[in-house]
Amino acid sequence: MPIFPRGALPALTLTLAACATGYAPTVSATRCDPARHQALVGMNIGEVYLPPQLHYREISPGQVVTQEYQPGRLNIFLDPKGWIGRVSCG
Repeated sequence: MPIFPRGALPALTLTLAACATGYAPTVSATRCDPARHQALVGMNIGEVYLPPQLHYREISPGQVVTQEYQPGRLNIFLDPKGWIGRVSCG
């Protein structure tokens, strides 16, 4: 069992509790849904919180991406400053 300095364990517990609460997802769909995820267009990726179950990838200008089709995956296309220009499934 690890030994923590006196007072470190309560601080660690509070930190982990804060992480567990997290943020509410910006869009709650857990699979790619073009109609619902369209709401992300125009937002900055730094302000977006997605459900942990959602499979997605962020695609920057000029980035090489694989071409395999995964219908449940959300593709988020970003401009150079991190603003979402469009979304698609696959």
